[in-house]
Amino acid sequence: MKALTQVFTACLFTLCAAFSPMLLAADRGEQKQVFGDYEVHYIGLNSSFLPPEAAEAYGITRSRALGYISVSILHNEDGSDMPVMPVAVSGNVTGKIRNLVGQSRELEFQEIKETNAVYYITTFRFDDEDMYNIDLKATPEGQSRTFDVKFSQRFYEE
Repeated sequence: MKALTQVFTACLFTLCAAFSPMLLAADRGEQKQVFGDYEVHYIGLNSSFLPPEAAEAYGITRSRALGYISVSILHNEDGSDMPVMPVAVSGNVTGKIRNLVGQSRELEFQEIKETNAVYYITTFRFDDEDMYNIDLKATPEGQSRTFDVKFSQRFYEE
């Protein structure tokens, strides 16, 4: 019985060790900030990670030294007892990117509308391994509230 318990414990430990990196990655994967019944989702990555078809469709150059930011605004239209999935809404997104030396530039976002999604995308040149502070302002259409989203991210040439 003791041997069976040791085998079970070893298997459990192995499974936990194998799946914990995936769980941690999944936790870090969702980047959003919640503002009442609105959510602002964002992701920054190297444009070379974009599938060639998607980059071509939206006129994005895939490059080792070109960063890409995508932002979406979601509204939780929950007025019932059942939880409802947030709905993508149009709006206005502006932003600024700044390196640690203090050099900054404005980000110009392009709106992309798909069947059930609205994205705001932009690209920018970056220096390998530099940390950048990104300040975004997102205003849902028809709202006077502007949501400030701030995050920092290091970009790598891949």
